Formats: sequence, structure tokens, C-alpha cells
Amino acid sequence: MSTKQDIVIGAVTGYSWADVEPWATSLVTSGFTGLGVVIVYDRDRAGDLIAGNLESLGLHAVRMPLRGSVYNQRFEDIAYLLRTFAHSLRFAVVADVRDVYFQADPVRWLETHLDRPFLAASASVRYSDEERSWNNLQQGFPQHAERLQSKAVCNVGVLAGQASVLADLCLAISLTARSANVPVAEQSAYNLLLDMEPYRSTMQFVGSEDGFACQASTVAHLDKTETVRRFPLEPAPFLAADGVRTAAGKLYPIVQQYDQVPEWKHALRHRLESDSVQDVLAAIGSAQRRPSNSARSSLARVLGDSDGASIQNMAHSFGVPMERSSIQLYSTTTDQSSYSDTSPAPRVSVVCPTYQRPEFLRKIIRHYCAQKFDGGMEMIIVDDSPEPADFLDENLCREHHIRYYHFPNSRMSIGDKINLMTQLARGEIIVDFDDDDFYAPQYIDRMVEYLGDADFVTLSRWFAYDPANKMFCYWKTDALAPTHFMLSPSEPSFPISTSRWNPNVVQEHVWGYGFSFVWRKSTHQQIEVRGYPPGGLHWDYDFSLRLQRAGFKAVCVPDTEGLVLHILHPKSTVSMFPQYVLPDFLIEKYFPLYVDEEV
Repeated sequence: MSTKQDIVIGAVTGYSWADVEPWATSLVTSGFTGLGVVIVYDRDRAGDLIAGNLESLGLHAVRMPLRGSVYNQRFEDIAYLLRTFAHSLRFAVVADVRDVYFQADPVRWLETHLDRPFLAASASVRYSDEERSWNNLQQGFPQHAERLQSKAVCNVGVLAGQASVLADLCLAISLTARSANVPVAEQSAYNLLLDMEPYRSTMQFVGSEDGFACQASTVAHLDKTETVRRFPLEPAPFLAADGVRTAAGKLYPIVQQYDQVPEWKHALRHRLESDSVQDVLAAIGSAQRRPSNSARSSLARVLGDSDGASIQNMAHSFGVPMERSSIQLYSTTTDQSSYSDTSPAPRVSVVCPTYQRPEFLRKIIRHYCAQKFDGGMEMIIVDDSPEPADFLDENLCREHHIRYYHFPNSRMSIGDKINLMTQLARGEIIVDFDDDDFYAPQYIDRMVEYLGDADFVTLSRWFAYDPANKMFCYWKTDALAPTHFMLSPSEPSFPISTSRWNPNVVQEHVWGYGFSFVWRKSTHQQIEVRGYPPGGLHWDYDFSLRLQRAGFKAVCVPDTEGLVLHILHPKSTVSMFPQYVLPDFLIEKYFPLYVDEEV
């Protein structure tokens, strides 16, 4: 497992490279060693130039389509990226791009000063004392403006804290801002959230003199001397030889809106032209080994990127080797730039982890395509085999909404794969498909029906089959009989007595077989799948227990009609203990399509 990394992320639209360059170059020369990511919304030549220059600096450009006001949408898209890779991230800094300058590594400050899940950076002015912010608040949230009138404004242009917390905070900002029905509402939405629980109790309020971020527009803007600066909450910072410092002499890692103070703008940009900085940039540029056009063109669209390089590069930063990597995605149409934004969101997302079992993967795709569920489906496959599946048909994948990701030479746990796929899922309901089992065409339809208003459902009684010994079995996992039969990939089948079994083992059997797990994606905001659960538990039993302990409603139902056949084979990793061995001819009655498949 790779060490968790830190990320600095922003978004741009309508900018030239000259607007983005100070942010990018100051970040890579600040000492920051994590991931620098910029969402580039523009699909024109300017956007292409920005993306290319960012990658030449070792940063990552993620191309996404703009669907509305960038002020509000960017936080939803940033939340998506942070949540997608949350399992691999530690700290995150979300920063505006055009007017932000990095004087030092912001993560170093977080490592020594951050005491709570996230910080809120003060703009050093109250709402009542700054006309622009006050008007914006009244336009967006007039019914709630009074509660913030005497409060200090916190700057939404710089957010920082634990990556998983910031992911949800950014999404909350976006959703709240959209409710205002005005184009620019993210700052007001953010401050309104900060005045509400649980954010009020979990944020760390950071003033200008704390030395993390300086907002020049309110503490140093010359034109506001007679307005905002008549009501200062803190002393003004000053420009020193090595950069902008607090009144007490601390060097800020981040200076925002530096371009509104001409002296600061000239001095900071002049630093980027110094010989020492240029030497660093030259070294970074020479170290980059971008893939050739021929290698990149084979990648399909990912997150609106025409060649998939965004996700490839980000995955590489999380430990996926760049060599021979082939992260693939087949989108619904060839002429649209984004799978997730141009087609209606499905209700169900089928997740399928796989590794070096192409013969099983081929079959499980057929099972998915045969499902008789009319509520909208997609399938996400994560494959970390050395070689990618060579049988996937692009037209089939487009028609049936299948996304296939190949991460070669980067072994992942099943839990980590499912966690990643759940983050990528667009459906409200997650259905796990084990690649080595047989799922009948009515499986998803029936399991969604069984889920009802619950958060999680699994089968308590189900069919199993050992093809090598032609043993067709049925297991009531919620009950103990005097005698059970052991089905194991490493030992011959035989009857065993349960007289010495601990009755508590029933709970492990009921909730510990993930092949029939179905759950709501909304639970993932609180309970994620763990790659390596403590106590030697498997991902599925650990996940279902934590869901129930967190108060989510979990139900189990019996399969009496032949929904899924749990199959034992030499590569199986679990044993089964059914009570009943059924006549072999009954398998054709319950699973006729499985019999046809094996003929």
C-alpha cells in the first residue's frame, strides 16, 4: 500500500496561461511535494495550452465540462475528485487559481498547526463592515443574513484540512450555493455552513496573524483604506525581502488576491523570474517523461478528458506504475466529452473487482448484460491484472454502460477496489458482483425490491455449487443444523458436526459473504470499505458490521427462487457450510441458464 499523499487543487475557466502560471510555478517551487491538480473546464486552445503546461511542470490537469456557474460547480467537481481518491489522500488544500500565490509549502503549516478536521481562514473583516460580501450574502440568503451580520467573513478561496472532510465540505458548499439560485453564492454558502453544526464545532478558525493565508483585498488593498480597513480585526501584514509576512513577522504559505496590491504583485512575480526559481523549473521540466501521442491516444475518455491522461497521471501518483498502464473507460457516446454528465444517472451501479480471471470476467459481463432491470444500470470493473482483458467489445460497453479500469502491476485489496468503484459510481444503489459466481437475469431487480427502504441487504439463504464434485447445495446461514457439509477449495467435501460450534458464528455467516451485498451509496459518506480490516476480518463482514453499528438499516432475505449461484472452484478464497445437498438434476430447474452456459 502506498503512503497517503497531500493534494492542492483548484479550477479554471476563461483564463490564459499567464493567469495560471504564477499559481502553478509558485506551487512547484514552494517545497510542496504532493499532488497539484487543476480542473480545466475550457475545451479550446487556451485550455489545451494550460493543461499541457501544467503537466510539463509535473502538475495534473483534469479536463471536465462546465455545466453552469463555475463559482458553484467547481466545488462539486473538486469534491468528486477528492472523494474518488480519498483513500490515498491525507491533507487537501483547495485554492483559487488566478489570484493565489504560494510562498511556502502549505502542508508544513498544517502538519504543525492543524488541530481540527479543517480550518476556516479569516478575511479579517466582518460582514457588516464590507459592502461587497454583505450584498452578496443578502442576495443569496436574505432570510439568514442577520445571523452572520456581526461575524467575521471566512474566505472560500482557500480551504484546507483532512482530504475526506474537505471532500464533503466542498460538496455541501456546492449544494447550498445552488439553493440560493444566484450565479455567485459559494462564499455566502460557505460562511452559512460554518455557522451551523457540525461545521461550527469541527472547524479551526485561523486568523491572518496565525500565518497560514493572507487575503490582500481586505488587509492591504489601498483602495479600501477608508472602508474596510477602518474596521480592522487584525493588524496589516507587510512585504519583506522574502515575501509577505504577518505583522509579527511570520511568512505566509499562501497569499490570496496578491494581484490587488501592485507592490506585492510586482515583487512576488519578480521572484518567479529569479535565477534560482528558473533553475528549479528547468529541473522539473527535464524530469518529466510524458507519454508519446501514440501511447496516449489509445486511452478512452475519462472525466471528460479526450485521452484519459488526467486519471492515468493521477493514478500513477497514487502508486500505479505509468509503464504499460492502460486505464480504460468506454463511455456511452463517442462524441460527448463526459460520461457522467451527458447521460441520465443510473439507479444501480454494479461493481466488480477482478484479478487474472478473464474467463470469469467474460461470463460475469454476460450476466450483467442479461439483467432484467429497467431502472438504469452501469457496471464498473477494476482489474489489477498484469495484462488487460482483451475481449471487451467497445460497442457492447457503450451500449450497456460498462466502465473498465486496468491498473497493471499494482495489486489492490478487494476492499480498496470496491471502495474506489463506489466512489466512481453514479447510481444510488451499489450491487456487488463477484466475478466467479452466476447471477440470474432477475437478480438485480429482485434485490432492489428486497432493499426497499433499508440501507443494506444481503441473502441469508442461498444456493451453492461445486462443479468438480457436482454438489448442488443450499445453505441457511441464519440457522444451525446438527450436521453441515463443508465445501472447500483445498479439501474434499465431507459432513461435519456443529455440536461444538459457537452459536455466534451464525452472525458471521449471515453478514460475511459479500457476493450478495447490495447497499446505498449514501452510506459511503459515513462508512467506507476498508482494504485491510483489523482483527483479520474480511472486507465484507467488517463492512456490514460497521454499517449496522452506525445505525444503518440492514436486512437479510432468503433466496428461494434461484437468484444467484455461489460457485466453489480451485481459485476460491472462502469455504461454505451448507446444511443440504440437493439432487444434481435440480440445478437445471433453478439455474437453467447456468447449465446452458456450462454446456
